Amino acid sequence: MEFLAKQIAELVGGEVEGDGNVAVSDFAKIEEGRPGCISFLANPKYTHFIYDTESSAVLVSRDFVAEHPVKATLIRVDNPYATVAMLLDMVNSDNAYVPCCV
Repeated sequence: MEFLAKQIAELVGGEVEGDGNVAVSDFAKIEEGRPGCISFLANPKYTHFIYDTESSAVLVSRDFVAEHPVKATLIRVDNPYATVAMLLDMVNSDNAYVPCCV
């Protein structure tokens, strides 16, 4: 099942920066990102990976400031770690609306 970045942003109360129509259907660590995946950046020590990740979308904090161009679509949220945990819980729940699949 695929979901668009803008659908995920709407579900989690985030803001899209980039292509809101990019589709994602899997999760990946930011350093292991591949097309069609969503990743997250919560720990500053992983910031350098955002510039090279192949993930189609990345959850970032609202105050994230890119120092270089980022090719992934960003979904700005209050807490990227909590947001990815919520999305994973939804995927693993039998009765919840699934915003993306793994």
